[in-house]
Amino acid sequence: MFIYLKHGDNKQFLVNTNCPLILLLEHIKAKVGLSKTELVDLCDESGALKLLFLSQQPLEYARLQLTPRCSFTVCSVYRSRTDGAYVSISPLLANPDPALLETLQTQTDSLEKARLRQLRSLEKCRCQVKGRGRTVHLDTAQEKPLRKRGGRRRRRS
Repeated sequence: MFIYLKHGDNKQFLVNTNCPLILLLEHIKAKVGLSKTELVDLCDESGALKLLFLSQQPLEYARLQLTPRCSFTVCSVYRSRTDGAYVSISPLLANPDPALLETLQTQTDSLEKARLRQLRSLEKCRCQVKGRGRTVHLDTAQEKPLRKRGGRRRRRS
């Protein structure tokens, strides 16, 4: 099947969704004139992002995530180079609707909050890992486990 992609000043083109997500995103970048390193995503007419750039399975077919014969807007995802924070998500349109911009900003804030939550949970896991019934503390500088000494003693027979 196919979808319509809107960008620029009232421009649109058709895209076949019977291909892996990674190829679809590369084709969109080439068609719109973005570099291969930039992140792009699609949003529907209500502004809901499809989050294709976060897919855990980039070889999955795009037709499974995109409704056929619908129109989507190409959006550029901006992240901080230092810590990977989500800065903004902007539609690649000449005159975007203010409601669309507000919806995308709300989703950017939600993505950033989720990223921060995930970082905090990873930090907790690094500080304390449970293994074999004993608590293992990790030294964050060396990433080597420091085990507690003691525990059960063996009986001699």
